[in-house]
Amino acid sequence: MTPHDHPAASAATFDFDHTSFAVHDAMTWARRLRQELGATPIAGETLQEFRYLLLYVGTAHGGGRIELLEPNGPGFLSRFLDRHGEGAHHVTFTVPDLRAAVEQARAIGATVVGENYDHAPWREAFLLPDAIHRVVIQLAESDRAYPSAEELLTTRDRDTTAFPSTDGATDPNWWTSLWNTPAGPASELGPTHLSTTDPDFGRRLFGSVLQARVTEHDGELKFTWPNGTLRVRTAERAGVTGISLKNPPDRDLTIGSVSLRTTHH
Repeated sequence: MTPHDHPAASAATFDFDHTSFAVHDAMTWARRLRQELGATPIAGETLQEFRYLLLYVGTAHGGGRIELLEPNGPGFLSRFLDRHGEGAHHVTFTVPDLRAAVEQARAIGATVVGENYDHAPWREAFLLPDAIHRVVIQLAESDRAYPSAEELLTTRDRDTTAFPSTDGATDPNWWTSLWNTPAGPASELGPTHLSTTDPDFGRRLFGSVLQARVTEHDGELKFTWPNGTLRVRTAERAGVTGISLKNPPDRDLTIGSVSLRTTHH
């Protein structure tokens, strides 16, 4: 996620939507991110196996989104936490045509599961984690959008009927007590950093299938979308390693093994 635009989900373009973290207690983490990074809540919902909260970390000039996932019963998320502990669970990209993106992802060898094309507010599919990236990659298409950064930062009103919404979700206001936590100085969320064992596959997926602008410098691939950036470096062990911050707090902040700081790798 880059600090030069105002993140908003788009139904018409390829974009970087958010980085998502599996945590045991989403509200505790949300309070910490609000206190230390000035995070602003956007939206949240409850599903059968989990609930989520989406946060904006940034200013009116730029930033990005972090999602917190918390299990509310046995399921995929509780199994993930039992196996791996807290940390990055997936990265999400919006696409203008989910079926076409899934077809292209399969054509380059990705394994796609969990396809849902019938719920216009949030159609989705998932690329299974593998040795190449070691993180779930979510593809989504929505006929709705989140508010601009300016609106998020200037009002606490949230018209959730106009927001992207997951099929079967309930309780869009479960998180509103977060407003009682005073916000600290605002940091700006920057690029998400990802290690890969196969940079050529990453170039095909992020550059070709997901239509990023691709640049390369000092052995690192930089994939840029209108509202976010993914920086990919080759390593023996794949996975999300961090998210850069502009104006970070004095002390390092980590969610599992993922560091939120100025530099990574």
